Amino acid sequence: MTPRRLLRDQRGVTYLALMLTLVLVGVSLTVVGKQWTLMVKRDQEAELLFRGNRIKAAIEAYAADYEVMKARRSNRYPLSLEQLTQKNPKRYLPVAYKDPFTGGDFELIKVGAEIRGVRSRSKERPLNKMQFKGAASYYEVAFQAVGSSSQPCTPALNPLNPLSSPPCTPGGSQRASPQ
Repeated sequence: MTPRRLLRDQRGVTYLALMLTLVLVGVSLTVVGKQWTLMVKRDQEAELLFRGNRIKAAIEAYAADYEVMKARRSNRYPLSLEQLTQKNPKRYLPVAYKDPFTGGDFELIKVGAEIRGVRSRSKERPLNKMQFKGAASYYEVAFQAVGSSSQPCTPALNPLNPLSSPPCTPGGSQRASPQ
């Protein structure tokens, strides 16, 4: 064989090797992209839980301070999330958090004008079934403050007679039992 003919036969092999390399790079980038997307979604889920629980705790703390702050404010619950960030007299949240999935504001759960909680506006399906307890979308997960009237009552035990503890009223406070 002449050197020219040998060179001409190898051109096709180089082209096939280059094509095979490009296909392998494309497949590996697809796999890496899917893993990256999964990792980002798990981070967003963790951030949603963190932000939602922080807002819920801030609303509960705001409502708990109502008895002390009655003279300064007329409402038990906040009227906006920004109200929780003001330092007048106490800051309940460092910032008004945004929804990590949409990047926008959380949807507010209101009773009248008062905010009782928040929820994500995202209709995506959660990955973490344990934390989101079978919710079909993040929108179904509500971070809602539990008021003192809806918390269960734990009656105080009498150390001398533990069986005669006063019963709880439906409002959550204790009622003295008639004797």
